[in-house]
Amino acid sequence: EKEIQKRKIKPTYLLPLWDVMSVALGFGSALLGKKATMLCTASVEEVIDEHYKNQLKKLGNDEKSLKKKIEKFKEDEINHKNIAYESGATTKGFYSIMDKIIRTGSKIAITISEKI
Repeated sequence: EKEIQKRKIKPTYLLPLWDVMSVALGFGSALLGKKATMLCTASVEEVIDEHYKNQLKKLGNDEKSLKKKIEKFKEDEINHKNIAYESGATTKGFYSIMDKIIRTGSKIAITISEKI
């Protein structure tokens, strides 16, 4: 939040929509059981991890402070993903389809958010 204000960056106008969608995705996956819930977490976190990697590549050497913050966020996402897999997430069978849908949806949300 501080970086957004400091850099005078406008967050995406779609943030309220993404908040609702994330709750719906979490609720929907919970209805499918623990494996689905954990897979949902792992799938989203993997996409966010990739997004952070891309952001880090774009930042110059003069952005050490911001890079450090993003690296910390990235570590948190990796930790969440690892916990999800340790807690039962799987990409076997039906779950592989679910994984692809969630990843694709997450990537689309990021792409749209970068533009709007």
